[in-house]
Amino acid sequence: MKEFTLRQLQYFVAVADEGSISAAARSLHVSPGAVSLAVSELETSLGVQLTLRRRAMGVTLTRAGLLAAEQARAVLRESDELHNISQVLRGELSGTLRIGCFTTLSPWLLPRIIAHFARRHPGVRVEVLETSSDVLQQRLQDGDLDVCLMYAQHIRTRIDHEEIVPVRVQLVLPADHRLADRDEVAFRELGDEPAVLLALRPVRDLVEEILRKTGFRPNVAWRIANVETIRSMVGRGLGYSVLMGRPFGDRTYDGLPLVYKRIADEVPDNAVVLAHPRGSVPTAKVRALADFCRREFAEEGHPVQ
Repeated sequence: MKEFTLRQLQYFVAVADEGSISAAARSLHVSPGAVSLAVSELETSLGVQLTLRRRAMGVTLTRAGLLAAEQARAVLRESDELHNISQVLRGELSGTLRIGCFTTLSPWLLPRIIAHFARRHPGVRVEVLETSSDVLQQRLQDGDLDVCLMYAQHIRTRIDHEEIVPVRVQLVLPADHRLADRDEVAFRELGDEPAVLLALRPVRDLVEEILRKTGFRPNVAWRIANVETIRSMVGRGLGYSVLMGRPFGDRTYDGLPLVYKRIADEVPDNAVVLAHPRGSVPTAKVRALADFCRREFAEEGHPVQ
């Protein structure tokens, strides 16, 4: 059986990503004939059909093709690491690091990570994706991301992860709220006051579960997808909120003061975690990211705590 080549894997992955031979050829800056031949030779080497080619509909991966694409991406990543081994030994890194980050965490984490890599590892191109944790986990398993930053309580799939920094749920109140001078507040003390809660799942489900376990039924007046909008609504006295962590500043976008309070009820622990595909060997770039996160975000008093 003829052995396949890395170039064949590269061309096949491009077809899988682009959805057609012609689009893959454009992305690779080669002829469509070269891409088509490489995919055909790979199918011959593996002894399975990887693609269904329809002139009007582009290329569809077979079940074997879907599995092969995932493995091919992993092989190409490892190949890149091997090519860069001399740079790694000198403490230099290059290539692309694809980071996914849960939407509400990204303002706190991503700018510092990107600035660190620009300063310490200028040869690394950092690509970021900000989205829900469900999408992050799927993209991680599909091989579209190298690593993800998210909350531990959001993990729903089989992925490996390490804790970066513990976080806790906090109650957010307007500065002139009747409970603003308390050190901690129990949910029942809020009574029937309106709540402004985050609409993003699975945060929405997790907060509802926390409230349900304490026996408190909130009067949910609004569900909002943006944390800063929630903070501004609370600052305007439109209700209270329950959020994970806090920023350094206790003022809204329009300058209104807020107060954050510990919750007196028993609530589950949570943490920001760095996740990568289960069983995968972290690349040098991922290890560099993990080292930075451990140093930078484990400081006491960091805003996510």
